[in-house]
Amino acid sequence: MNKDDSYWLKVSYVLFWAITGYTFWKALGTLGIQTGWSDRYDWYSIAATVGAVGLGLGATYLIGKSKERHDYFLAAIQELRKVTWPSMPDTRRMTLIVCVVVGIFAVILAVFDLVWAKILGLLIA
Repeated sequence: MNKDDSYWLKVSYVLFWAITGYTFWKALGTLGIQTGWSDRYDWYSIAATVGAVGLGLGATYLIGKSKERHDYFLAAIQELRKVTWPSMPDTRRMTLIVCVVVGIFAVILAVFDLVWAKILGLLIA
């Protein structure tokens, strides 16, 4: 395992904690507004913030505590390092091929649609 991989895994754990904590904070804030708790209780916003931070840390702990999961994430990072991106000319060529194929299929489907509409029109009339 590369030392950089472990560093980036720790960074991803911190990002996961931040995103999860923010999501819980927004959810608890919405819950407080919907139930009226944020208006009735002055301490609710502080409790929601502390609860969101705690829930985010708890979720991050549950994700990162398993040795097998930690090794799996490190292996996934190693596999992602092997990915090679196509060059810009290759990307343009493949995009052009996809556009041409989609256009051909669109024409074929339009012809089939017109033929079936005529046949059904003759059968119904």
